[in-house]
Amino acid sequence: MKKCHWILSAFLAATVAVASFATTPTPAAAAEAKTGVGLSEHVLKAYEEGWQYRSSGFGQFFGSSRGTDCSGLIKSYLWWTDDSSNPKPNRIAVAGSSASMLESASVKGTINYSDPSSLPRIHGLILYQPGHVGVYIGDNMAVDNRDYGVNMKCEKVFGRSRAKWTMWFKLPQITYPTNGFVTYNGEKYYYENGQYVVNATRTIKGVTYTFGESGTVTSTSNAEIRTVDQAKPVEYFPLQLQSRGSEVKKLEQRLKELGYYSSSIGAVYDDSVYNSVLLYQHAAGLKETGIADQNTLQSIYGANAVKNPAA
Repeated sequence: MKKCHWILSAFLAATVAVASFATTPTPAAAAEAKTGVGLSEHVLKAYEEGWQYRSSGFGQFFGSSRGTDCSGLIKSYLWWTDDSSNPKPNRIAVAGSSASMLESASVKGTINYSDPSSLPRIHGLILYQPGHVGVYIGDNMAVDNRDYGVNMKCEKVFGRSRAKWTMWFKLPQITYPTNGFVTYNGEKYYYENGQYVVNATRTIKGVTYTFGESGTVTSTSNAEIRTVDQAKPVEYFPLQLQSRGSEVKKLEQRLKELGYYSSSIGAVYDDSVYNSVLLYQHAAGLKETGIADQNTLQSIYGANAVKNPAA
């Protein structure tokens, strides 16, 4: 439990108020690609917010709290709209129960509790036991909404007093990482052949990265980069709705300097950040997606960044 609270420290930042802008409405988050990393961050958010167990729930508000059952926790991500609305059922077709979700999967495997490698290192895998599902969030941790009075749990997979999960599978509606960097909860992970690397060193585009036991970057070195390489643009990792961490906070601060962001500085890429990025892209003549991609971030942090003419 303590480990999940440590992982989720970014969630303890000040609540971000939603800003109003004279622009078109934000597209529903459900229109975004649904990824294993996104699912992992979503269930962490549900855990930290203290969602309750509700039979047949899929993230609706029940009073002041949202509620789901075990499979409904996963559906709430697929059907998500925004932080102030109920998810909209059937925006993405998905199997209804835990057993039918498992049956719908073409990629699955058995968990052997004497062999941790039997569970692939993939953010957002679905974990299964008869009648129940949860989500693997990496680093030997899983999140699930368990039962009435128990509610959301974030616990170890291996090292428990007794085995819990029996199988893992990839939900067909989710896109999982294959190769390259991903950013999860403010930390960078590097995937090779469908799993993030651990206890390894990789030199990527002239930069040497060391990855620790949890898969996060523990150190970097670019001492041997050639002079010609040093002139290359800084490589930024894309940020989008539900991204979290220090890079989001840095983006909010820069957008505030440029006059596009007026909400509190937090660490969550919510609708107010999305709209601010959208406004900047419009002013800078960039493709208007609301996603802080490489080109957008290079422009925002560049010396010739466009200030908000209406500020």
